[in-house]
Amino acid sequence: MSKQQPSETLVQHNGGEFRFYRYTDPATGEITDLLSVTSIRNLCGEGHRLVNWKMANLADAALGTMQRVVIGPRGGVKKVRQVWEYPSEFAVMYDAAVDETGGPNQKAIDDLRRWLRTQADEPKNIAAVRGTMSHEAIEHNVRWDSIEHAYVVDALSKLSQKDRNKMKRGVQDEDVAFVRNTVRHYWNMRTEVPSIILAREVRVVNLTAGYAGTFDALTWLLGYIEGRFFVPLSDEKIAEARKLKPEKVTPEDIARIGGTLVMVDWKTATGIHTDYVVQAHAYLAAEFAVTDKRDERITSLVRAAMYGGLAHLRPGGWKLHLFPYEDEAVRAFYGSVAFARYLAKYPEPDAIFTATLSGQSNEEDEVVDDD
Repeated sequence: MSKQQPSETLVQHNGGEFRFYRYTDPATGEITDLLSVTSIRNLCGEGHRLVNWKMANLADAALGTMQRVVIGPRGGVKKVRQVWEYPSEFAVMYDAAVDETGGPNQKAIDDLRRWLRTQADEPKNIAAVRGTMSHEAIEHNVRWDSIEHAYVVDALSKLSQKDRNKMKRGVQDEDVAFVRNTVRHYWNMRTEVPSIILAREVRVVNLTAGYAGTFDALTWLLGYIEGRFFVPLSDEKIAEARKLKPEKVTPEDIARIGGTLVMVDWKTATGIHTDYVVQAHAYLAAEFAVTDKRDERITSLVRAAMYGGLAHLRPGGWKLHLFPYEDEAVRAFYGSVAFARYLAKYPEPDAIFTATLSGQSNEEDEVVDDD
């Protein structure tokens, strides 16, 4: 019998890369390509905040400026946009785009235009790289006090060439401070809000709706959410829960001991957006979870989870945003799925047209008066 293992693939649509999960039915061998949760939002169009961010990136690339997050020794955050290179790389390339006559070299200008367009998604700031390294440290349970300069240098070396190129200046003290303090606050959150991580990097599938995705952590909060407050379990109950092996915990254990089962994503970017809440509901609404095959224990836990959580982890502190499962949010996501799958099926409208009528007007043509 074949294993039910969706393998992630990249499929080109409209000139961009969109992630799919490929699912093979163990009984029939039928293969289904499922759009990833994050790609669904990209196909449906980008939010205005992201568009504004890309426009700022273009301006930075043209002017040689960069927004940098300066981190104080105790994790304080200050944003500074400053000239990083003068003249800018764009200005240098533009001045060099001449032919032997001293006029504009069209090919060089075309190449420069393509380069500039890529800068919308590849900003010269290093915030994204810092966030990626922080996320990796959290995922691998790295203690914050072990994050020193050498650790960040090693973490950077393991990233893609594209990410490494964003830090041409090398690892600076403020980069180390960002990662170290962000992870420090993560561990503080784990102390202040007692919890047990039952599974990490959880892959989930919804064949009916046609999507799949991966969220960061399935977490057992050892307490209850009452209004805007978190009320921990008794010390005895917490001790009882911690005696269990996380990889063996079942919904019955949680019902017996108490607490709240939550799907959690780590977020290290500056802001938290409504999109994140909708994406979280996509994971909560999944039909089953997959490891090397369908995982019935994790599936039962995902189905039992009635809360989502966004752990906003920054060098200046942490916030854990918790919200209940709501059908309205799931319906909103399902609408995006249908729209995204239609766009993926028809990246261009030609296949939709049953007929195309065409013509060209001549000045001598007689004007038809419908009246």
